[in-house]
Amino acid sequence: MNNKPLISVIIPSYNRPTLLVRAIESVIDQSYPNVEIIVVDDASDIDIKPEMEKYPQVKLLRNSENKGACYSRNKGLNEAKGYYINFLDDDDIFLPGKLERQVACFEGSEDENLGMVTCHLEDERSGELKVIYNQVQGDIYKLLLYKYAVSGTETMLFRTSGVKDIGGFDERLESNQEYDLLIRFSEFHTVDFVNEVLTRKFRSRDQIHLNFKKKVRGAKYLYKKHNYRFKEIGFFFWLKMQFKLQLLLFRFRIGQIFGENAYRLLLNKK
Repeated sequence: MNNKPLISVIIPSYNRPTLLVRAIESVIDQSYPNVEIIVVDDASDIDIKPEMEKYPQVKLLRNSENKGACYSRNKGLNEAKGYYINFLDDDDIFLPGKLERQVACFEGSEDENLGMVTCHLEDERSGELKVIYNQVQGDIYKLLLYKYAVSGTETMLFRTSGVKDIGGFDERLESNQEYDLLIRFSEFHTVDFVNEVLTRKFRSRDQIHLNFKKKVRGAKYLYKKHNYRFKEIGFFFWLKMQFKLQLLLFRFRIGQIFGENAYRLLLNKK
């Protein structure tokens, strides 16, 4: 009998069977021995069952209509049996050893309040491969209120109970869903990281990363939702966050009008 805690990996997918297969195989290839994979098909127009028949170990759920990634993640969360949980978008992958190293971090910690372990990632969404470092540890609640301090939903291995306790993802958010989740999660739990690059984000069509209309609506909703948290820290912090929101909206609108290159120029990126 396997005495390693079960990990549930939730993969929402919509109309990308080839990328979905790549994501699934990156989980199957993990060295960690006790993993359940749950794919939530968000009412794809393409029949993914022929692809899924190759993976009898994968549990396939299907939405009756297109509901979006947050609804699909929550649906998988409700079905998950794992002690730990990881959400993996269908266009991203785990690199070898990810889950094993993160569980070892959990098991080696003396912090009983540790709820999430992250790692570094390779990111090529800009068209250029970059490494993003998630060097966060301990209580990062106030840090998260100020900035998006952890990148990549796929990097984050959570205690499942902690995610369920806060109600999972906010299905009204059109962008920044993992940021919102982390703010609420970090109010009750500490975090840690494995000092290795263990996931990869690819550039793909329809990525929310460059959907500027959704990013504008998501930013407005996010800042309105957490406005009371900013005020709790103090007036000057709240004022700083209002300025930051306007700066974000300006950048997104530049991207919306002039395109990706102009948006990245404002971020000092190519």
